Amino acid sequence: MDTLTSRLTAIAPRANELSRRLPPHAEGELLVKLKPSVEVDTYLEQSASLMEGTEMVEQFRIPDQMKEAFGGELIRLRLPEGVSTAEGIALLEGNEQISYVTSNDKRVVSEVPNDEHAEELWGLKTIQAEAAWDHTTGSRKGPVIAVLDTGIDLNHPDLAPNLWTNLGEIPGNGIDDDNNGVIDDVHGYDATNGTGDPTDDYGHGTHCAGTIGAVGNNEIGVTGINWQAQIMPVRMMVQGEGTVADTVRAVLYATENGAAITSNSYGGPYSQPEYEAFAASPLLHICAAGNEGNDNDVSRFYPDREPHGYPATFELPNVISVAATSSRERLATFSNYGDQTVDLAAPGVKILSTVPGGGYDTKSGTSMATPHVAGVAGLIATAYPEASPDEIKTRLLSNVDVLPSLKGKVITGGRLNAAKALEKDDIPPAPVNSGKAEATWKEATLSWAESADDGAQGAPATFTEIRWREADGKLMRHRLKAANPGEHRTTSLPIMPSAQARELEFDIVAVDNVANPSAPTKVTASVPAAKVASLEWEAEGSWGQVELPHRGKVWTDSPEGNYPNRSSASLTSQPFQLVGEGSLLTFESRYRLEALSDSVELQVKEVGAEEWTDLESYTSYREWQRQEVDLSAYDGKTVQLRFQLRTDSVKSDEGIYLDRICVAGKDPQQNETAAV
Repeated sequence: MDTLTSRLTAIAPRANELSRRLPPHAEGELLVKLKPSVEVDTYLEQSASLMEGTEMVEQFRIPDQMKEAFGGELIRLRLPEGVSTAEGIALLEGNEQISYVTSNDKRVVSEVPNDEHAEELWGLKTIQAEAAWDHTTGSRKGPVIAVLDTGIDLNHPDLAPNLWTNLGEIPGNGIDDDNNGVIDDVHGYDATNGTGDPTDDYGHGTHCAGTIGAVGNNEIGVTGINWQAQIMPVRMMVQGEGTVADTVRAVLYATENGAAITSNSYGGPYSQPEYEAFAASPLLHICAAGNEGNDNDVSRFYPDREPHGYPATFELPNVISVAATSSRERLATFSNYGDQTVDLAAPGVKILSTVPGGGYDTKSGTSMATPHVAGVAGLIATAYPEASPDEIKTRLLSNVDVLPSLKGKVITGGRLNAAKALEKDDIPPAPVNSGKAEATWKEATLSWAESADDGAQGAPATFTEIRWREADGKLMRHRLKAANPGEHRTTSLPIMPSAQARELEFDIVAVDNVANPSAPTKVTASVPAAKVASLEWEAEGSWGQVELPHRGKVWTDSPEGNYPNRSSASLTSQPFQLVGEGSLLTFESRYRLEALSDSVELQVKEVGAEEWTDLESYTSYREWQRQEVDLSAYDGKTVQLRFQLRTDSVKSDEGIYLDRICVAGKDPQQNETAAV
């Protein structure tokens, strides 16, 4: 222990900094993500001497269908008595066997106080649930909807008939019959205690479940959006509070055990393990935007200041973020919003639903809005069982009632409409007409005449999608809102430069409001060869390459986990000459850097010059996106590029990831544009 004491003394300044910035968390616990090549037993054996008395309390069970996307193993550690979470992080930072170490942050339900004056079931009327029920009222053989919350009153007469049943489990025999890691999980899972009893001790989860699937037409209580359903209770909060570990466990269980949709009415600060669980899970996740009255577009860049923006603010294709509206069709005063991060709104004020003990009560919050959307997603999946999560999401977001009060507040500008989302439409748009394409070495310009929603007739299609495969084999997609039928459209798309001239084929597809695609209209452009620089990189300090699922090797400033404090590490190119015209640097990046305090600077320097010139600066949070930087001022010159990480001593995060880095310019011997 003397050795541990000396280590704690050495890292005390760093631990003190961390303790001031860590969000509310389970004290004395760590979540540790191992590198893909590291076995848990090997790590524990080799790291035992670092902190004597540290106990691994959990190795997360990663379903087979999530392992490749999730990466390495995730474990939860309990630190020795007297060692704080901040001290544990400081001790493990930089360990060569781990990808990252983080606190086990708290998660709390997204509700606001009750109001005793309820306008009974006004939410269902507002979203036109009655018209949606003409298509389906749900099914007890339909999609499994997992409610990740405080549990459910398993004996509530309006819920019990609609509970999911694990047919692989024999009730009450004390055996894990289906080998899924849980004993007697007949009707769900308690992710906080690892048992098969998801009984609600708080009331929040029972209320959310009632909106999704309280039994309909049974002459008692209330009616859920699904009269019949398979509701999987996954308890991951006790008395309204849980941790990231509980959330991760809940997502893994729902994915492994057959859920199609999850309803998530809780929130907290950004957490990397939670992000990875949602990203790797193929389910459709409906999430509450939060109840702080914040603009999530802004607060996502300051996750330590606003504690309830995630998981709703994860920029993932399988996540839907939900705001709350009142019966007056206005954004609820408590509701978070964001025209870049919140997808749509749904009723969330004075919502009457089930509560434990067989009763009924009203609650308000984005927690109450979220199960409205999850319930309609369940109806869609019942009526159209072949619909993919992306197609269900398209139906939900493309069929809202647009409201003036939601303009600039949510991405769609609208509130959920169940009837529109359930529309039966077997007629796809007709293929777009008059497709043409031309290309330069760096971009393609496409033109076409828009199609309609049903064949060549009727209203506009919902969006037009352009698909193509790049020179490096990556499948690209670009989506834009459709215009009026017959209207001529033109769009320019950046393409990856190549040293070889090539034919680039594009598919232009019209998609309607229920995700019916048209037959593709194929257009081809001849892409002239570019002058592409051969780039070789030298890593200094913390920079290195890591393997990412679906991308392969990428550069990052944090290959060993979160970047170090007080760092000035760099990734520098060997000198190269810009031999083309109009030279351009392109790359894709994803970064998580402490806003305004930590940054990555992109710099350039002519060979022989003393000083580097700043070109761009990257800070805060961004998901993967393409970056373009004009280098034409250096045409004909020999230069070096540098990505330099600069950090203070307050907070560390994942850093920046760089992929598909390319420097190219027009070949002076080539024609500017080729067309087909």
